[in-house]
Amino acid sequence: MESVINKLTEIEAAASRILEGAANQNKLLDQQQEERLAAFDRKLEEDTARRLQNIQDELKKNTDSQLLHLRSGTSDLLASLDDYYSRNHDTLSTQICEKLIRK
Repeated sequence: MESVINKLTEIEAAASRILEGAANQNKLLDQQQEERLAAFDRKLEEDTARRLQNIQDELKKNTDSQLLHLRSGTSDLLASLDDYYSRNHDTLSTQICEKLIRK
């Protein structure tokens, strides 16, 4: 009878060691999973930041290009208006005076 009790005690001790090993293994697996998730999150953040920066750079490049185009067009238009005014100043003044006198 005593040998049966000793055997059961040994079995219970072995089962406890197995359960402790399984719990330790679960903790290790949980920790590894958390590390993988943290690494994935970091990589995702880095990729998102890089893509966002590329989009912002492209938008700035396009905006600067359009602004330069608009400035060039405005400058050309002002130059042509100044030229027209210089060539037609007398005629324009006469037309304005005539319109004022008629009213």
